Amino acid sequence: MLMATDYAGEPLGNIDFIEASWDRRWSGPGEFMVWLPLAEYMRLDGLGIKYVENVGRPERGIIQKTEYSREQDGAFVTISGHFVDAMLNFGAYRKTQVISAGSQAAVKNAIISYINNCIAAVSVDGVAYTPLKSVSVDSASVFPTVVGSSIDPDQQMGEAIYNVLSGSGYGIVTSVSDYPAQNGTGSVGLEVKFIQGKQRTEGDGAVHFGKAYNNVDDMRYTLDESAECCLYEVLQEVGAEYYNSFSAAYFPIRFTETQDGETKHYIGCTYFYGGNRPSRLGQCCPKRILKTSLSSDECDLKVTTAANQQKIKKLMQKKAQLDMLDHYKVEAISANVIQERFLYMQDYDLGDVCAVLIDDLGQLYHARIEEVNETHKDNRIDVELVLGTPSRQKWRK
Repeated sequence: MLMATDYAGEPLGNIDFIEASWDRRWSGPGEFMVWLPLAEYMRLDGLGIKYVENVGRPERGIIQKTEYSREQDGAFVTISGHFVDAMLNFGAYRKTQVISAGSQAAVKNAIISYINNCIAAVSVDGVAYTPLKSVSVDSASVFPTVVGSSIDPDQQMGEAIYNVLSGSGYGIVTSVSDYPAQNGTGSVGLEVKFIQGKQRTEGDGAVHFGKAYNNVDDMRYTLDESAECCLYEVLQEVGAEYYNSFSAAYFPIRFTETQDGETKHYIGCTYFYGGNRPSRLGQCCPKRILKTSLSSDECDLKVTTAANQQKIKKLMQKKAQLDMLDHYKVEAISANVIQERFLYMQDYDLGDVCAVLIDDLGQLYHARIEEVNETHKDNRIDVELVLGTPSRQKWRK
């Protein structure tokens, strides 16, 4: 059931739609689409529709695109957009911010500090403008115990938060906490709840997908190693007067080069992650050269104490880790599931790690549900799961 809400947060009742898709994502804003008759759209538009709710789902969609079409069967309108966590990208921060913490409390404080910087007011000709009214953190949130990430100044807030959580097993659900008034004053406030996906691979709560369990209609497996890279030389330019003070113990790469008549001095460290090495190519290690531009907000390149050199090296290696996300193997499993043995949103949900059996390949994988694509039509819901970064397990006979 789809419900409509106006721009001021007032419920408008059910939506009489023809077909709808509700695509939930763990590592980014999900999106939706609703196809409806023109008359129904005109009714809802006259009431000020702005948000769409899929009853039973934690997300809320914000209408961002409207398309009209006239076909042989009549006139129709398609409304679509992202879930409201996409509005987190309204915020941004002008400085590089390092989020490095070793406890849940420290991670929470670091993220809240970053959010506050991103939504701070900007004064233009004496008038203060804010991206959002507020962004609060739900008190029921749970956070990773360890986070190490460097957020670039050109990143939008929502994208940065998802990157900080990447690979941690944690995600977010965003809701609207404040709405503008009916007369247009005020603005939108958001509340973010940080959640953890569940492990459902063993024990009484285990969830398995496969032909043997008669709960998949079809299944697809993809492994794309074309962009893989596992070995880095990470370079940073430093001032000539400090170049000789950097230790080879931290920076085994040291060289100078002349560009346009100017001599530049570089220090460098290395980084390797075997999990991104192409398979069945022996000891081949695809290499990338990455030049970083550490800012004064991250570290002081003029201080060459052992502690600061170690900090600089860690920051450079973190840049390599982030770059590797763009040069990582693509491995994913998708399946159209049958609601029979295990029920969606009862036995498993977005973000959970489940077991997947691909009988034809003779392989068992553990993988997190990264996307759930729902199609609503004719009083029926079809569910497709997209599972990312599967880890191969021993095949059990």
